[in-house]
Amino acid sequence: MCFKQIFRKTWSIYKSQLNAHKVFPKPSFGCGGYVQKINVQCYSSIRTESKFYQTENYYAFQIVKSPAIGSQTTLSSGQSINTDSDFTGFLNKDWRKSNATEITKAFISVKPFCNSHNITVNDARFDCLVDGLMDNCENLTDSELLQLLQTLLEYPKCRPPTIGNFHDVWSCLDDICCWKMKDWDIETVFIFGDLWFKLGLSKIADFIFTVLDKFQYKADRLTKDQLVHMFFYFNVCRKRSIDFEYEFALQHKVHEMNVDEMAVVALGYFKTQTRIKIEPILEAVIREVTSSAMGIHEITLSGIMKALRFSYPHKQSSQINVMCNNLLPELDRFSTLACLHVALLATGVQTCHQGILRKCSQKIVEDVANIRLKDIERMLNVLTMFNFDPITKPDIYNLLFEEIHKDRRLSEINMYPNCLPSALHYFSLRGIYSYELMNRILDPEFISITFGKTPKLLPPALLSLDCCIDIECPDYKANRLTASTRYKAAKWQTEWAPSNAQFKKITAKQRLFLEILDTVKDIVGQEEFVHVNHVMPHFPIADIIVCKDLTTGAYTSTDSLKQYALGDIMKPTQDSNLKWYAILPFTLNNVVKYSNAPYGYSIMKLRQLEKIGYTPVVVLHIEFERLTPEERKQHILSKLV
Repeated sequence: MCFKQIFRKTWSIYKSQLNAHKVFPKPSFGCGGYVQKINVQCYSSIRTESKFYQTENYYAFQIVKSPAIGSQTTLSSGQSINTDSDFTGFLNKDWRKSNATEITKAFISVKPFCNSHNITVNDARFDCLVDGLMDNCENLTDSELLQLLQTLLEYPKCRPPTIGNFHDVWSCLDDICCWKMKDWDIETVFIFGDLWFKLGLSKIADFIFTVLDKFQYKADRLTKDQLVHMFFYFNVCRKRSIDFEYEFALQHKVHEMNVDEMAVVALGYFKTQTRIKIEPILEAVIREVTSSAMGIHEITLSGIMKALRFSYPHKQSSQINVMCNNLLPELDRFSTLACLHVALLATGVQTCHQGILRKCSQKIVEDVANIRLKDIERMLNVLTMFNFDPITKPDIYNLLFEEIHKDRRLSEINMYPNCLPSALHYFSLRGIYSYELMNRILDPEFISITFGKTPKLLPPALLSLDCCIDIECPDYKANRLTASTRYKAAKWQTEWAPSNAQFKKITAKQRLFLEILDTVKDIVGQEEFVHVNHVMPHFPIADIIVCKDLTTGAYTSTDSLKQYALGDIMKPTQDSNLKWYAILPFTLNNVVKYSNAPYGYSIMKLRQLEKIGYTPVVVLHIEFERLTPEERKQHILSKLV
């Protein structure tokens, strides 16, 4: 069997399967069939959502130094196509017997007619020409390959790009590009790579991925502009994490970059979900934004803010505070979305700049009609995380609560099914509930279609809201999770209480829990009087429960809690002579950085423990760890009053 026959039989099947996997990956945790169904069947919805990203990508493309296409021999269009019969007759030939040059000329010849009559390559009349290209593609010269890609770019768009003749053409050319790339210099590689980006095929064609693989071990030899170009390719392909070789090369080149070039690099990190691990890179980016605050473009700012937030730059929090001080006077000239990304940086640093949050909140209040539901959710996330009230006019919490109830938000709820449960969860942190919307999202049919039938896929926000109903919504009488679903979801979402005999290595958080537990057992005297369980299953960390008899001052049995199963709200016995304590180990992740103020989630836990009858006792890591065993005992005793 000759090469052409082997190539023709194998490449189409292989590429179609590979590209189908790339375009429609399996849903991640928390996403069920409904999301996948929307993505496959409603391609226009994907295109609408991608507008936000396309603006960002084309802005980044203007920043990278793209090589100019040098002089080359341009093939003439050949035969003139003026009528439909000319078009059909010209294409209805046995193009398999033609050569690569004639086939390239044919695509160029019919392009004007296709553009004037809006005919795509997927038209059935292209079948013979596409078959001819597949048989002769290995004979294409570099110049012909380049002209074919440029010609495809000028044809009417084919959507989706994973079916029909268009898929056959670009997938064939993709293979030839990857095959020929070993003989190209880096400037030629960039010329072809930029064409694949313009065609909108960066994420599904192999060429960009092959480029990144090829230059991985040559990254330290790339110039500053070439390295920025590579990070642009990371941004547009999105499915390949950044290799350490590129990051190591960046460490030595980042100081030569301006703030816009740093934004391209930042987008490469964020879109591939890769954290910036080398601290000098983080510091250089923060320093450049600080000095360029007065003239920075909002897309540049947004890209850098997203990458910084994802990298959790705790050690650079003081530098970030200075950066925020410089950005604060500039927020008025930025869009609401850009301001939101500045505000969201607080969730990555675990400390908030109150001036930033106030100004961003006011901008959202003034532009709420143009804010997406997913951005409402994000703003609620950062505000409730720090339990912060920006004191806007009108009140931002009331305004956003009214906004999510409006009928015009229904299409967004269908497009982003996770946003509404998350938004309602953030409202619940402040004790705000919507019975109407909770009834909608706790509907078994909605849950099954949106997230799947397995309790493992149930979002934590839904479990939390269902538990909150038992504690803070006694008059709610609508849809609820079943007891079985709650039990199974709690098994997946709660962390089992640690043990000194456990097989896995004990983490610092678990060690703190065990040290506090041992101290409490020493105080109580009888180990069986100390109960460790998830008394509220929507909080993943178990609680240490003890009960004191106020008449004798002695600790007593907690056996009444054994009647409950995981997933239940474990309410203590109502007896005026008994006082129930819930002892909560608080690590640095439970409090705002540089303070002992608990986060919004911890505040809700303290509030709800009191509502069901416990006296919460907070034991802070920073206070407990530095004490001697005897001092630890006295420290906890002073709280059990």
